[in-house]
Amino acid sequence: MGIKLRQGLVIGLTVCSLWLIPSVGEASISVAQSIDRTEMAFSDTAAFQITVTWDGPAYAYRFEKAFRLNSDKLKVARYSSSVRSAGSGSTEITTKIFEYQLAPVLSGVATIQPMILEYVTWPDSLVGELNIDPVSLAIAEPVPAESRQVGGLSGGWLALVVVGVIGAAVGAFAFFKPKPKTEKVKSPAEAFLERLDTVRKDAGMDLKKFQTGVYRNLIMYIQTRYSLDPTGQSADAIARKLATVELDQSVREALSGWLIRAEKEKFSPLTPAPGEVSRLEAEIRSFFDKLK
Repeated sequence: MGIKLRQGLVIGLTVCSLWLIPSVGEASISVAQSIDRTEMAFSDTAAFQITVTWDGPAYAYRFEKAFRLNSDKLKVARYSSSVRSAGSGSTEITTKIFEYQLAPVLSGVATIQPMILEYVTWPDSLVGELNIDPVSLAIAEPVPAESRQVGGLSGGWLALVVVGVIGAAVGAFAFFKPKPKTEKVKSPAEAFLERLDTVRKDAGMDLKKFQTGVYRNLIMYIQTRYSLDPTGQSADAIARKLATVELDQSVREALSGWLIRAEKEKFSPLTPAPGEVSRLEAEIRSFFDKLK
């Protein structure tokens, strides 16, 4: 009975070990974080950066779920992200960087709370997680305005007068000034639809001109959405590349079909059927409306 138990334990540990070994060719992924200071004045900002690195091309991992940075005494003043790859084939390494400029809202010891960064692998669409550790830094108290004697008035009275005048001027300016429009960050699909409006207006009922604009617009969408460079390639070649990065077959077939058709029809001498431009535009617009 003891021998059988030991044999079962050995077999179980072996199976578990094999399960933990990553498959051949699977890219590795890691995360690092940094902040440019441990102390800051109340009027300063701190640069916080999360760097994700993996072996393979940019499309090997997708970060589709947005994550929020939470802190008790800091707010996000600015945010940006970038991705770059170096090398090729088995030596290609990709780096994605999330950058935050953080501004104080309260003095004291501020803590950036731990986070979980979710990603999706390609081509198996497995969901994984990267843990971001908490980070702390000290924020100094706000510096009070200095009291000065100017022209017989105390610094406090002068400050009240100046603040009152500036406040009235700013209030009047804000009242009469047109409210600025908040710039919304557009998704690749939203940007495509805006350009499609321009293409349709410029082309009118000319199918060749419309297909020329659609082809150029689709190239820009694929380049932005999938980080591909289709410059100088045929529609068939681009469609083959698209098949390696887009997992949804219906999306892949729709984009490839329109791209190949546009490449042919922008040079075609045949006369199109009446209303074909309107029909095709409605079909493409309906599809991209669902991707927004």
